This record gives sequence, C-alpha cells and structure tokens, in this order.
Amino acid sequence: MPERDGEQTMNEYLSRAAFLDGERDKGQRRADAFKWDERMEELAALRDSRPEVFETLGTSIRMSLGYYENDKKIAAEYGRDVTKGSN
Repeated sequence: MPERDGEQTMNEYLSRAAFLDGERDKGQRRADAFKWDERMEELAALRDSRPEVFETLGTSIRMSLGYYENDKKIAAEYGRDVTKGSN
C-alpha cells in the first residue's frame, strides 16, 4: 500500500513503537540465543574445503548453515564468544 502524504506505513509506526517491557533489540535476542553447533561448523568446513560436495546437499541444509552463520556473526558483534566450548 503506498504511503499518502502525512501518513505513515504500519511498519514505520511499529518500528518506533515502545513495548511495555522496553524497546526490542532483535539483534541482541539473536545473539543471546546463539548456540555453537559442531554439525554446522563441520558443514562450513565442508563448504570451504569441498564446495562441489557441499553443493550436492539439500537446499534446507545449505540454508540452515546460512542462518547459523548469520546468527554467529550477530552474536560476535554483540560481544558473545562464538568459539567451541563457550556455550
């Protein structure tokens, strides 16, 4: 739905809304929820060392690795130790 002069989109309104328990920080929640996963680390190593084998894996497995690595990056940005044995 296009924005009309002087009106805000629902997304813009909600992004500025305060919640009863304080402002939401999606990145912080993702950082707090991150858990180191040896299987995902092994998949990342496979992708880096043998990309031709990695590409034969199912789409959902490859997508899962992408989500895991994104969450790991966010956790590191928020100061979490994302190395083995830290969780």
